[in-house]
Amino acid sequence: MLYLITNRHLVDAEKYYEVIKTLSTLGLKRIILREKDLSSNELEDIYVNIKNIIEDDTKIIINSDIALARRVKAYGLHLSFNDFLKYKKQNLNDSFVLGVSVHSLDEAILVEKLGADYILASNIYETKCKEGLKGKGVGFLREIKEKTSIKVIALGGITSKNINEVLEEKVDGVAIMSAFMESQNIYEDFKNFQSIIDKYSK
Repeated sequence: MLYLITNRHLVDAEKYYEVIKTLSTLGLKRIILREKDLSSNELEDIYVNIKNIIEDDTKIIINSDIALARRVKAYGLHLSFNDFLKYKKQNLNDSFVLGVSVHSLDEAILVEKLGADYILASNIYETKCKEGLKGKGVGFLREIKEKTSIKVIALGGITSKNINEVLEEKVDGVAIMSAFMESQNIYEDFKNFQSIIDKYSK
């Protein structure tokens, strides 16, 4: 499954919503709303705007903002590893689909033990968002898949040129930010990614 991670700093406002709407129309199923520099009220405005333009089967996962996720009864909540540990200590009983960002095998094992629904494993390749940070490579995904049974979503520098070797590791999904937000032909780019994923789903 393909996941879009939003980043409004990569495009102007008009294109931001245009990309999201087009992807949803084409069949995108998951959006992780990740705009870390916004207040909760500002993020809610964007959430509502997106909710109004996407298809019903495109689900929004809110990054970090637990209060907002509760307020709008969001489909999902995505947390950093440390925030997830704090969240679990509170023994809360939310009905969110709960995802967690992990950067090591030990984190992945612990997150699964504590009851997360999926992990976002990164960064697989070097990416503009984290320039200078060396990618962990597909071996990182292989380790996690061998040692856990949690759903694994791969993130970081994934393009149509390297997605095949990511999918060879039998991951459950791929998260894309720059390749979608900065796309010059979102229709072609989505169809290309999706056709490759479909080959591995058969």
